[in-house]
Amino acid sequence: MVQQDPSVSRRRFIKQFVVGTAFSILAGRDWLGTLVADCTPTTAANGVLRIRISDFPALQADNGSVRLVFNPINGNQLPSNTAFYPVLINRAGAGQFFALNSRCTHEFCVVPPFDAGQDASVCPCHSSMYRIDGTVIAGSPARLPLSKFTVSFDGVDLLCIQIPNLGFSVSGSTVQNSVGPRFRLQFPTKTRLTYEVRFRQSASDAGSIVPFSTTDIGAATVTEFTGNNSVATLYVDRTADAGFYSVAIQANAG
Repeated sequence: MVQQDPSVSRRRFIKQFVVGTAFSILAGRDWLGTLVADCTPTTAANGVLRIRISDFPALQADNGSVRLVFNPINGNQLPSNTAFYPVLINRAGAGQFFALNSRCTHEFCVVPPFDAGQDASVCPCHSSMYRIDGTVIAGSPARLPLSKFTVSFDGVDLLCIQIPNLGFSVSGSTVQNSVGPRFRLQFPTKTRLTYEVRFRQSASDAGSIVPFSTTDIGAATVTEFTGNNSVATLYVDRTADAGFYSVAIQANAG
């Protein structure tokens, strides 16, 4: 755990991770769960989702599937200037997992989770059908498979998924002003992604959402920040002398 030393003007100890909710098909019902992701990416540009299989009922059995959504979806399409399609996570036999880009290769609609009853993910726009590993089923309008993301599974519970261009770094510095001690966070953002700040007292702590201000002396009452492809600067009130501030990208059900 890193100590926040007021005498140090700047420390790069902030970790990057993603939290949010997931959507899946399970016994014909929607299911919401919490996702915490803070694996170390192989490159600075990659973000890595870290999920516990035990947190997702649909992934605890073969042919299970969940979909993680970073951006709003309009019907079966993503709005223009949207950075990321949802990520499909499918479980095949023998503990094998596939992470797929839900961007349909036919006309770029959003593909839903794998449906064991149909033995396919069926695109709602033109009925292109994909197997659990993302390959195209013969007769589909699509001709190319869904793009795959690199995954690693520890064989027990932890699954890591590398998402290209999702990664970002965060810098922090202590600020002292008329409203008291504060911590300044700066990080690059992407358009339409929603960010939040979390504080963790230890590396194993999932963290709690903390409010922030977008100015150095403004009231820290905001809990969400929408990215605009520029560097964000946020200020949080320091309430502890030790711990981790983290910036999270929200993933919504969808």
